[in-house]
Formats: sequence, C-alpha cells, structure tokens
Amino acid sequence: MVNIFAQKSEFDNPICYMETTEGKIINLVNLCGDREAINESKKVSCKSKSEKVKATEIPISNINYDGNFLTGKVANQSCQTVKQIKVNYQVLDDAGNIIDNGFIYAEPSTVEPGKVASFKGNVSPGAKVETTFVEWSE
Repeated sequence: MVNIFAQKSEFDNPICYMETTEGKIINLVNLCGDREAINESKKVSCKSKSEKVKATEIPISNINYDGNFLTGKVANQSCQTVKQIKVNYQVLDDAGNIIDNGFIYAEPSTVEPGKVASFKGNVSPGAKVETTFVEWSE
C-alpha cells in the first residue's frame, strides 16, 4: 500500500511527496505542477549582482481567472532578491474595453533569485482579465 500526501498550502501550490511502505519519502513536486519553478539548469549565471532587475526576469505564469479570483505565479529569474512584487491587471468587458484595473501582491513578499511566488486576489467581474506588468522593490 502506498500513501500519497499533499502538504496544505495557502498559495494553491502543493508540495507533494509519497511515503512508501518502507517509510521512505519520495519528492513528487514535478508531478504536482510546480514545473515553472526554475531548476538548476535554467538558473541565470550571475556576473554582476549590481545590475538592475529587468521585467523579463520576473515572468508571470500559471495565470487563471475564474470570474472572481485572479491567480498565478511569478518567478525571480534575476540575480537580485526582489521584494513586494505587484502583478498589475486589467478587467475587460465582452467588447474588449477596459472596465477596471488594479494589482495584487505576490507572496512571499521577499523572493530570492531562482524562487517562485504566488498571487491570488479578488477582482471585479468581467469577460476577461489580463495581467499587464509587474513591479517590485530591490
């Protein structure tokens, strides 16, 4: 018999593992959906830690809008630790007109190089919600 567990997480990002009958723990994170996390082979080689972080180094992924909540993830692919990542969005009507906009902070508030943060926020109802850009502090 094999027991499968998913650690409860406030970020909808389960850390999954399996316990074998012998009591060994097997990491199943690749099967549980944390594939956007940066693995060792994709890490940026940091030549200078004094360079400014570029928006392309904080990509947004796993975006989902269910009519009430906007969720997703941001990955820090820079050489700097970033703080207070804000994901900006706009709400569109059926004709594609902007009817609202705002931002959601990602958690955790401090994201080290190679780490991923999640965001989830209640947004105004609309036909579609698009993320527009990210902001952060260094």
